[in-house]
Amino acid sequence: MKGLKGKVWLLGTMLVVLFFLSLACPVFAAEAPIKVFLDGAPLEMDVPPVIKDNRTLVPFRAIGEALMAEVNWDGSAGKVTLTLEDNTVQLFIGDKTAYVNGYPRTLDVPAMVVEGRTMVPLRFISESLGVYVHWSGELRRVDITREPLPSFQLPSALRPNSPVMVYISVGDDGQVHPDLQQTAGLDDESYNFYLKLKEQPGLASKNAGIVYEYVGMRIVDGPVEKDGITWWKLEGHGKRGWADERCLTEFPGEWDSKVESAIAWAIENIGRTDYSYNCLRFVQDAYRKGGITLTGLPWGNAKKAATMFKAEANKNKVVPRVAAVFYDWEGTLGGVTQNYGHVGIALQTGEYDEIDVVNALEYVYVESGGYLAHGMAMDYIGWAWVFKK
Repeated sequence: MKGLKGKVWLLGTMLVVLFFLSLACPVFAAEAPIKVFLDGAPLEMDVPPVIKDNRTLVPFRAIGEALMAEVNWDGSAGKVTLTLEDNTVQLFIGDKTAYVNGYPRTLDVPAMVVEGRTMVPLRFISESLGVYVHWSGELRRVDITREPLPSFQLPSALRPNSPVMVYISVGDDGQVHPDLQQTAGLDDESYNFYLKLKEQPGLASKNAGIVYEYVGMRIVDGPVEKDGITWWKLEGHGKRGWADERCLTEFPGEWDSKVESAIAWAIENIGRTDYSYNCLRFVQDAYRKGGITLTGLPWGNAKKAATMFKAEANKNKVVPRVAAVFYDWEGTLGGVTQNYGHVGIALQTGEYDEIDVVNALEYVYVESGGYLAHGMAMDYIGWAWVFKK
């Protein structure tokens, strides 16, 4: 009997503890709530968006009034009328047919009432109110804008543990786009764009360093919304910090830490003049700094290397990121005039005239592959792997 009483007492104690733990611990929802942003600012709504039949529904009145529209409700007819400038929209609860300036429109999902608020399919907002709507399922975020967003402001499909590439959008003046100047910059000496890393998400956080454009990094945490910006924590090449999502793009190709370190070294050495007209040595040093073992050494010059690695066989193929890109270049070096060739490293994946190439002529810099071929009068030979893949 003594043992039984002890077990009963222990069981009772455990139930009491579990009860209090259930009060103390929050109940987590299966998915995070959907957030809505209007022109980059979070929109406060008393009823959040919902998903019905795989369609995202949003509160019509809240969005309409935020756009300065007049919204009227006719309870007896179950009808909502919204007027925004020259547009008049009429919706009927439970009906898939809506009317925009008198013309019928078919909804994916009928308008419905949720907690006393009329909810409509997200796509109908853009079709009826003349605004732009972007949905990110990964972030569970809706962006509504009065003007079309530049590509860098579109919600992305970034996710934790995925690789990304730093890419800075510029304005018409060739400077960092005005919307990004708090989180990105331009090195006046090397003319190299960079992304600011923060110790914590938010503009007020201390700087944790910079990462130059074209450099590949890995996402290790996020996303976090702060100051109207989506922040992701990046790590790579000895650097770590939170970054503005608008300065990141999906990674172009297969991730390889060594080749990414090679690109990071090459980009960080933009502006150097000690590689003047020694493009081949620059490319070799970049790969070596990444820990890559080169094959077939010595190569002679870039023209001979192009022949050795059969670059011409890839001339009509898509250029992969980090491949060596070869051109014809005839010049005079050390009093000798001949076709020495030219070589750089591809920074993206694409056709040769669509990608950017880091290379060394008078100094190390980034130039478009098409300009090297046409503007610099260098015939494009092709690309090759100069190390084992």
